[in-house]
Amino acid sequence: MNSSHPRYVPADELLEDYVEKEDKFKERFVALFDNMEHYIKESGYQEKVIINPLLLGYMLIDYFEDIRRLKGFHKLDQINTIKIVAYTAYWLLRRKPIQVTAIDKDVVYINEKFVLAYILEHLYLEGKNHILDREDIGLLSFSKNLLYFLKYRFYNAQSLEMLLISFYAGQIYQENDPKKDLSNGLPHCDFES
Repeated sequence: MNSSHPRYVPADELLEDYVEKEDKFKERFVALFDNMEHYIKESGYQEKVIINPLLLGYMLIDYFEDIRRLKGFHKLDQINTIKIVAYTAYWLLRRKPIQVTAIDKDVVYINEKFVLAYILEHLYLEGKNHILDREDIGLLSFSKNLLYFLKYRFYNAQSLEMLLISFYAGQIYQENDPKKDLSNGLPHCDFES
């Protein structure tokens, strides 16, 4: 009888093997690591958290494997930016590469806060005249609701993708005119972030 036994592969060997095969791995790793370092510094959390490079590496392996399967199933050569952001955000939330080193309630949801900043940065860079160009109650409400969703709700990469698509669909109805801005109608948050 033919039996299969899984072979244990040490984490560092797995990462080395994957880095050699995937052209974009190093570039994405460095970009995310730098983005996390910048976020941590700007938030004043340098003494409270660290970035675990092994978890970030595994996060990227999971991300690239998901994207590889997605491209294969749909016979795509490239995927859109929304999918990249959604799948990256999802795997960051699953692997949680930012690790807490201090007892401080401000950093309990550090990965969710980073992902919120990551998503908002994407929305800001991709859009031209939308909600993120203004500082109003709509943006504040959207941000608080999104953070709440990331902290307490069930999500997957597809639901995050749909969230981003919905955001852009809502922008069709907005033209930098506060009278036409539907974002002010978002429900207000009664909870603390």
